[in-house]
This record gives sequence, C-alpha cells and structure tokens, in this order.
Amino acid sequence: MASLFERLDREEAAVRGELSVLSKELDALHGRIAAAEGRLADLVITRKTVVSLGGSEYAAHDTEGGQPDADDSDEPDPEHGPPASPPRTDGTAAGEAEPAGPLEREVTRERALVLLAGAGRPMYVKDIAAAIGEDVSDTSKGRRVETTRSRLKALVREGRLMEDPTAWFTIAPASAGEQRQGDARE
Repeated sequence: MASLFERLDREEAAVRGELSVLSKELDALHGRIAAAEGRLADLVITRKTVVSLGGSEYAAHDTEGGQPDADDSDEPDPEHGPPASPPRTDGTAAGEAEPAGPLEREVTRERALVLLAGAGRPMYVKDIAAAIGEDVSDTSKGRRVETTRSRLKALVREGRLMEDPTAWFTIAPASAGEQRQGDARE
C-alpha cells in the first residue's frame, strides 16, 4: 500500500506543479489581453477624434496620395477576417444596429456578470455600460452610465461583484458570494 500512496503523492505533486505553471501563463496572458484592449481603445478614440476634427476624408484614403495600398483590398483576408468598418459618429460600427433604448434590469445584470467573468480584471463603469449595449453617448448625458452603476452596486451588495477602487468593478470570488448567501440563511 505504501508504494501506491507514494505514486499518488508524486502524481499529485506533478499536477500541482503543472497548475502553478499554467496559472503563471494565464496571468501573463491576462496582462497581454489588458494591454491589447488598452491599445485598441486608444486607437478607437484616435479615429473618433480625427473624424470629429474634419478628417473624414482620411477614413476612405488614409495613405499618401489618396491611393489605397495593395493590402487595402475589400476582399476578406482569411488570416485576419473581414475588414473592419470605421466607427460612426455615434460610436457604433457601420454594420451594427443602433441601440434600441435602455436595457431591462435583468438584461443589464446578466450581461455585466458575463462580461466581468470573462474579463478576468476590473473594468470601469462606463466601459461596462458601453460593452453591454447601454447608450453612453453625450446625448444620454450619463444617465445610462449612472443606471448601470446603480445596478452594479446592487450586485456588489449581493456579493456577486466587488468595487475597488470606486467605479471599478470585478467579479467577486466564489467564496465571497457563498459566504454572503450563508449569512442570509442564518
């Protein structure tokens, strides 16, 4: 029996070591994803700024001399997917439908939970509101962002999300939600 337990100990140690390595790799990937998302957000803002300053002529021909590069064909690139449409002035891409109006409470909550669970990092309330489909344009005067903040804070009170620092939300660890539910039963 001793050799069986020794084999189990060795196998358990090997799996724990593998989990440790995979965890470090996952942390590195989360860092790369966050950096890429930040760069993408910067590029989207830059494009919106150029267009808002009257640079819309650059949207069609952004190369010197007004002639598109050979790489700028309208045919989909199998390696990189179809060409992206430039954003409209309302912040949505040309192929996207405009927001239909305010989202229902449960839809907002569900989308926010799915988004934050997949993000694996804290997100700013305005970014969450935009990602789940709320109108965050200047015409909404921040009302939809504040509604989203209120709904996120309700999820914090339920133990499903955490807020730290202010206006930055992340998914709560499973133990916090279970402990919160346990407290309610007592």
